[in-house]
Amino acid sequence: MTTRIHLACDGRGRPLALLLTPGQRHDSICARPLLERIRVLRTGRGRPRSKPAQVIADKAYSSRGFRAYLRKRGIACTLPEKADQQRHRHNRGGRPPAFDRALSVGELVQGR
Repeated sequence: MTTRIHLACDGRGRPLALLLTPGQRHDSICARPLLERIRVLRTGRGRPRSKPAQVIADKAYSSRGFRAYLRKRGIACTLPEKADQQRHRHNRGGRPPAFDRALSVGELVQGR
């Protein structure tokens, strides 16, 4: 009945990739296919660039599998941790993932 639009954009808000999914599909499932659609043409010769330097997303994209995927590809990420993930980590004694609040909120609002 509903549709979701998943959009990957650069630091200036220009769209890089678009993915349409059913509304009931969870965001974290769509993150990997969305990143794999990114193709930025180079000004000269060569393959299009397909790996972003960093991913900034909301809590919906925060999952252990997606973080592992980003780590494997060498992509830095700024993803807030969900409350249930924090509780689980505290119970098992793990350390929190790196999270730069200024980058996730401040710089996006200021348009840097």
